[in-house]
Amino acid sequence: MNKISNFNAKTWDQWSQEDFVWTVPLSAEKYAQAKERETELILTPMKKAPLWWFEGLGKRVLGLASGGGQQGPELTAHGYEVTILDMSTRQLQADALVARREGYPIDLVKADMTNPFPFADASFDFIVHPVANCYVEDIEHVWREAFRVLRPGGALMSGWTNPIMYMVDEEAFYSDEVPLEIKHALPYNSRHEEQKGLEITTGSGYQFSHTLDTQIGGQLRAGFQLKDFYEDNEEDNRLGQYCSLYAATLAVKPQ
Repeated sequence: MNKISNFNAKTWDQWSQEDFVWTVPLSAEKYAQAKERETELILTPMKKAPLWWFEGLGKRVLGLASGGGQQGPELTAHGYEVTILDMSTRQLQADALVARREGYPIDLVKADMTNPFPFADASFDFIVHPVANCYVEDIEHVWREAFRVLRPGGALMSGWTNPIMYMVDEEAFYSDEVPLEIKHALPYNSRHEEQKGLEITTGSGYQFSHTLDTQIGGQLRAGFQLKDFYEDNEEDNRLGQYCSLYAATLAVKPQ
């Protein structure tokens, strides 16, 4: 892994140790409940991906940067053959923990999605990619690799952050004592901020806001057809009083 990816892997390892919300694996009780209901896939903080997104898809699914024992168990509970690619050792260990406990197979791959994906062309029927590309500087590479490893007719389900979140300091999101003021120009890039003197810590990692051109246009340029889109928000985030903070897209590789 490169310097940035290696640092971000350590960031997620630390968050996992601290039981950050996106690192807590599915409990035995919730896994049993998942097997008795319809699929509830979370790509963004609150909304569930529509059930019709799964219609007509096969069973081979790649969880792209989705370690943590959440999306993997949810999909496995509904009969999908799951591969998880993640750069965080502890996030992959969380998936391994649930798989051992519940007795199902899962393919866990420690890899960096800024590099070529370690899979052959047309390996998967669909890809699940929850909010994570804010830790990758070149997301058009991610879209191209996702397109390559999908079969024709396969789908990419991705969640991502509204870039407006990066205009405001994060501490203002949750504290009334910090004003919601525009502080940063877009697109935000931690590397550039570091060159200006910002200290990058494992409390946040290296992050990149991206533009709508690279988030949506990048998928289209990779060859995808955009089929659906929704916006989402986040509980207790003050900025969410004024706009949606997240979005998710369904993109399909043409037959």
